[in-house]
Amino acid sequence: MEQTTIQKDGKYVIQTNIRRWGNSQGIRLSKEILAQMNLQENDTVGINVYDGKMTVEKINKPKYLNLAERLEAFYKRPIDEIYVESTQEVDVGDPKGNEIW
Repeated sequence: MEQTTIQKDGKYVIQTNIRRWGNSQGIRLSKEILAQMNLQENDTVGINVYDGKMTVEKINKPKYLNLAERLEAFYKRPIDEIYVESTQEVDVGDPKGNEIW
């Protein structure tokens, strides 16, 4: 069996075989399945296995590559223009109760 599409409970179910792919095994996904999942070649997916069932979902790439880009987007200015109040530790005094220090 290569791939068979079955309609079950209003959903399309694909039956396919697990095939050897180098030293691993793989499942081929048809272009229809990829289109339904909004996936294309080289997209990153997350695979979750729970209670004997596997789900595959697209992992969206982070909008910002690093903290500097995230801060620039938040403050709407270049990182060099963002005011930093202090880089020193703040002493808040001695414990005032049952805090563990």
